Amino acid sequence: MTRHCVRQIRVRRGGGYAGPRRVSAFLRAAGPILLAAVLFCGCKYPFGFGRKPMEPEAVLTSAQARLTHMECTKLHVWERTRLYSYMNGASEAYFARGFRRLATLDIKWKNTEAKVEFYRVDTEANATGLFDDFNDGQGKKLPAGVASAAWTARELEGIFHRGVYFCRLIVYGNDEEAQTLLHKAAAAIDASIPK
Repeated sequence: MTRHCVRQIRVRRGGGYAGPRRVSAFLRAAGPILLAAVLFCGCKYPFGFGRKPMEPEAVLTSAQARLTHMECTKLHVWERTRLYSYMNGASEAYFARGFRRLATLDIKWKNTEAKVEFYRVDTEANATGLFDDFNDGQGKKLPAGVASAAWTARELEGIFHRGVYFCRLIVYGNDEEAQTLLHKAAAAIDASIPK
């Protein structure tokens, strides 16, 4: 069937065939506008083009809503210039990994207390690097993050990372109650990170 016949059939059916020249002209004119709309919206990616990641304190505030049976207090934010006030010399390790912002939170459940340190860095690779810096390969997996580890000593410590975030949890105890607090807090924080 020739192109002329196809065109006549479409016109007879009321399809209003525009022809290849008109379609390509439309795409040339509308293409840049459609591309700009796609880039502006970010297309379902959590950190799409032009979108900033959620600040760490907003993630921890969201996590508090999931920790309904726990008491969450002392949410503090540490800007890049104030990190030395929080940890002094240890700051250098975080600056080397693109540190941007830290939020800390105290959690209490029953008789056990914990401290959350939730970091935002500049890239996912740097969040992975921070995790690798802390991870000795001997920890047990937590129900959180792309990768995680937890260690038992006099106190519990757990770490995980996802996206541009690195989380460190220190639980002041190592009994079953402390284990439960660690696992629930890690899961709630991870669930609050935009995916």
